[in-house]
Amino acid sequence: MSPRSSALAATAAVLLVLPAACSDEPMPGTVLGTYAVKASLQSSTCGSGLETPNPWVFDVQLSQDRSTLYWSRLDGSPLLSSALGSGGTTTLTSTLAENVDTTSDGGAGPCTMQRDDTIQITLSPGSPPGAFAGNMVYAYTVPSGYDCSDQLAIVGGMYAALPCTVTYSMTAGRQ
Repeated sequence: MSPRSSALAATAAVLLVLPAACSDEPMPGTVLGTYAVKASLQSSTCGSGLETPNPWVFDVQLSQDRSTLYWSRLDGSPLLSSALGSGGTTTLTSTLAENVDTTSDGGAGPCTMQRDDTIQITLSPGSPPGAFAGNMVYAYTVPSGYDCSDQLAIVGGMYAALPCTVTYSMTAGRQ
Protein backbone atom coordinates (compact mmCIF):
# COMPACT_ATOMS: atom_id res chain seq x y z
CA MET A 1 0.00 0.00 0.00
CA SER A 2 1.43 3.42 -0.95
CA PRO A 3 1.95 6.13 1.70
CA ARG A 4 -0.93 8.08 0.11
CA SER A 5 -3.25 5.05 0.27
CA SER A 6 -2.25 4.45 3.89
CA ALA A 7 -3.03 8.07 4.76
CA LEU A 8 -6.39 7.85 2.98
CA ALA A 9 -7.25 4.64 4.84
CA ALA A 10 -6.42 6.28 8.16
CA THR A 11 -8.55 9.32 7.31
CA ALA A 12 -11.53 7.15 6.33
CA ALA A 13 -11.21 5.10 9.51
CA VAL A 14 -11.32 8.30 11.57
CA LEU A 15 -14.39 9.49 9.64
CA LEU A 16 -16.13 6.17 10.25
CA VAL A 17 -15.37 5.77 13.92
CA LEU A 18 -15.06 9.24 15.42
CA PRO A 19 -17.20 12.35 15.19
CA ALA A 20 -15.21 15.54 14.57
CA ALA A 21 -15.43 17.60 17.71
CA CYS A 22 -14.65 16.52 21.23
CA SER A 23 -16.64 17.30 24.31
CA ASP A 24 -16.53 16.42 27.97
CA GLU A 25 -20.20 17.21 28.52
CA PRO A 26 -21.79 15.35 31.43
CA MET A 27 -24.81 13.26 30.57
CA PRO A 28 -28.00 15.28 31.08
CA GLY A 29 -30.99 13.91 32.96
CA THR A 30 -31.01 10.42 34.39
CA VAL A 31 -28.24 8.07 33.28
CA LEU A 32 -29.82 4.85 32.00
CA GLY A 33 -26.52 2.98 31.95
CA THR A 34 -23.65 1.82 29.79
CA TYR A 35 -24.48 -0.58 26.96
CA ALA A 36 -22.19 -3.00 25.14
CA VAL A 37 -23.02 -2.64 21.44
CA LYS A 38 -22.36 -5.29 18.81
CA ALA A 39 -22.89 -3.99 15.30
CA SER A 40 -22.93 -6.25 12.23
CA LEU A 41 -22.15 -4.90 8.78
CA GLN A 42 -25.24 -5.22 6.56
CA SER A 43 -24.08 -3.42 3.43
CA SER A 44 -21.53 -1.02 2.02
CA THR A 45 -21.59 0.74 -1.32
CA CYS A 46 -18.28 2.40 -0.45
CA GLY A 47 -16.11 -0.55 -1.49
CA SER A 48 -13.51 -2.61 0.30
CA GLY A 49 -11.03 0.27 0.68
CA LEU A 50 -13.03 1.81 3.51
CA GLU A 51 -12.29 -0.03 6.75
CA THR A 52 -15.58 -1.33 8.10
CA PRO A 53 -15.13 -3.48 11.20
CA ASN A 54 -17.37 -6.52 11.33
CA PRO A 55 -18.44 -7.13 13.96
CA TRP A 56 -17.96 -3.68 15.42
CA VAL A 57 -18.00 -3.74 19.22
CA PHE A 58 -18.13 -0.56 21.32
CA ASP A 59 -19.77 0.91 24.41
CA VAL A 60 -22.29 3.75 24.65
CA GLN A 61 -23.90 5.48 27.58
CA LEU A 62 -27.54 6.51 27.43
CA SER A 63 -29.41 9.03 29.53
CA GLN A 64 -32.89 10.48 29.43
CA ASP A 65 -34.19 13.92 30.36
CA ARG A 66 -37.97 13.94 30.12
CA SER A 67 -38.71 12.81 26.55
CA THR A 68 -35.18 13.35 25.20
CA LEU A 69 -32.74 10.45 24.85
CA TYR A 70 -28.98 11.16 24.91
CA TRP A 71 -26.28 8.92 23.38
CA SER A 72 -22.58 9.16 24.30
CA ARG A 73 -19.84 7.10 22.66
CA LEU A 74 -17.74 7.58 25.84
CA ASP A 75 -14.86 8.88 23.73
CA GLY A 76 -15.24 12.63 24.25
CA SER A 77 -17.26 13.09 21.07
CA PRO A 78 -20.37 15.29 21.20
CA LEU A 79 -23.55 13.91 22.68
CA LEU A 80 -26.30 12.96 20.27
CA SER A 81 -29.89 13.56 21.31
CA SER A 82 -33.39 13.17 19.99
CA ALA A 83 -36.97 13.00 21.17
CA LEU A 84 -37.91 9.54 22.38
CA GLY A 85 -41.05 8.33 20.62
CA SER A 86 -43.74 5.94 21.66
CA GLY A 87 -42.49 2.40 22.08
CA GLY A 88 -39.02 3.64 23.04
CA THR A 89 -37.92 4.49 19.49
CA THR A 90 -35.76 7.38 18.34
CA THR A 91 -33.52 8.46 15.49
CA LEU A 92 -30.27 10.24 16.34
CA THR A 93 -28.41 12.16 13.64
CA SER A 94 -25.13 14.00 13.24
CA THR A 95 -23.08 15.48 10.42
CA LEU A 96 -19.30 15.72 10.07
CA ALA A 97 -17.42 17.47 7.26
CA GLU A 98 -13.66 17.18 6.96
CA ASN A 99 -10.95 17.95 4.42
CA VAL A 100 -9.53 14.57 3.42
CA ASP A 101 -6.74 15.80 1.12
CA THR A 102 -3.61 14.25 2.58
CA THR A 103 -0.95 15.60 0.24
CA SER A 104 0.44 19.11 0.10
CA ASP A 105 -0.79 19.56 -3.48
CA GLY A 106 -4.27 18.43 -2.43
CA GLY A 107 -4.58 16.04 -5.37
CA ALA A 108 -7.67 16.80 -7.44
CA GLY A 109 -9.23 18.67 -4.50
CA PRO A 110 -9.74 20.49 -2.46
CA CYS A 111 -11.73 17.54 -1.16
CA THR A 112 -14.02 17.98 1.77
CA MET A 113 -16.18 14.97 2.44
CA GLN A 114 -19.32 14.95 4.54
CA ARG A 115 -20.54 12.04 6.63
CA ASP A 116 -24.16 12.01 7.77
CA ASP A 117 -24.86 9.54 10.57
CA THR A 118 -28.31 8.15 11.29
CA ILE A 119 -28.74 5.92 14.34
CA GLN A 120 -32.19 4.39 14.81
CA ILE A 121 -32.80 2.56 18.07
CA THR A 122 -35.64 0.94 19.96
CA LEU A 123 -35.22 0.56 23.70
CA SER A 124 -36.48 -2.58 25.37
CA PRO A 125 -39.21 -2.16 27.98
CA GLY A 126 -38.15 -1.48 31.54
CA SER A 127 -36.66 1.30 33.57
CA PRO A 128 -33.83 1.45 32.87
CA PRO A 129 -34.02 -0.49 29.60
CA GLY A 130 -31.99 -3.69 29.67
CA ALA A 131 -31.19 -3.58 25.98
CA PHE A 132 -31.77 -1.84 22.67
CA ALA A 133 -31.63 -2.76 18.98
CA GLY A 134 -31.47 -0.77 15.79
CA ASN A 135 -29.30 0.24 12.91
CA MET A 136 -26.65 2.78 11.97
CA VAL A 137 -26.18 4.30 8.54
CA TYR A 138 -23.12 6.31 7.55
CA ALA A 139 -23.66 8.25 4.32
CA TYR A 140 -20.57 9.76 2.65
CA THR A 141 -21.10 12.64 0.22
CA VAL A 142 -19.09 15.37 -1.46
CA PRO A 143 -20.58 18.83 -0.86
CA SER A 144 -21.07 21.09 -3.84
CA GLY A 145 -17.91 22.93 -4.86
CA TYR A 146 -15.45 20.17 -3.93
CA ASP A 147 -13.66 17.67 -6.15
CA CYS A 148 -13.04 14.32 -4.51
CA SER A 149 -12.43 12.33 -7.69
CA ASP A 150 -8.95 11.48 -6.33
CA GLN A 151 -10.66 9.53 -3.51
CA LEU A 152 -12.12 6.96 -5.91
CA ALA A 153 -10.62 3.46 -6.05
CA ILE A 154 -10.20 3.65 -9.82
CA VAL A 155 -7.39 6.23 -9.27
CA GLY A 156 -5.95 4.75 -6.07
CA GLY A 157 -8.42 6.08 -3.49
CA MET A 158 -10.51 4.00 -1.14
CA TYR A 159 -14.09 4.62 -2.27
CA ALA A 160 -15.70 2.51 -5.00
CA ALA A 161 -18.17 5.34 -5.57
CA LEU A 162 -19.22 8.65 -4.05
CA PRO A 163 -21.75 9.16 -2.64
CA CYS A 164 -21.86 5.87 -0.76
CA THR A 165 -23.30 4.35 2.41
CA VAL A 166 -22.32 1.88 5.12
CA THR A 167 -25.13 0.20 7.08
CA TYR A 168 -24.91 -1.76 10.34
CA SER A 169 -27.55 -3.55 12.39
CA MET A 170 -26.90 -3.54 16.10
CA THR A 171 -27.95 -5.01 19.40
CA ALA A 172 -26.86 -3.83 22.83
CA GLY A 173 -27.18 -5.02 26.39
CA ARG A 174 -26.87 -3.03 29.57
CA GLN A 175 -23.62 -3.72 31.42
